[in-house]
Amino acid sequence: MDSTEKLSSWVLKGLLALTIIVFALFFLVGFSRPYEADPAMVDPQFTDAVLWLCFILVIVTAILTVWSLVVQFRTGGSSVKEKGLAAHSGKIAVGALVLSVIVGLIVGFANQGENLLINGKLWNNPTDIVITDTCIVSIAILLVVTLLAFVFSVVLKAKN
Repeated sequence: MDSTEKLSSWVLKGLLALTIIVFALFFLVGFSRPYEADPAMVDPQFTDAVLWLCFILVIVTAILTVWSLVVQFRTGGSSVKEKGLAAHSGKIAVGALVLSVIVGLIVGFANQGENLLINGKLWNNPTDIVITDTCIVSIAILLVVTLLAFVFSVVLKAKN
């Protein structure tokens, strides 16, 4: 395993652990806490942590995608002659990331006039709304692309 694969493995494990911890806190601690102004609504205690996790995941994805491309260009690409979809995985990853951020920005700017009330704090800064929507939409799109790639990979391996 080369250094790139080791780093990728550690980053994946770290982000997975962080995601599990944040979502466990979100769903297990104060999830059904009633909202003070309207007790019929709930005000989960760790909503801001989930939003910050979204920011971190999109930023780390962008950084690692760019870093991977730089390493690939410096080393002259893969030493293994890949065929089909595998030969274009870098381009697909960058395309999916760019597409997801663009769609997220469109959604964010469409919702710009809305206010968010998170843990008693009013998020009415338009930039916060756009960034939040961009990250949430981007993560949803990247999740779908990842799941499709996984299923496609499993199907191709089963055929071979």
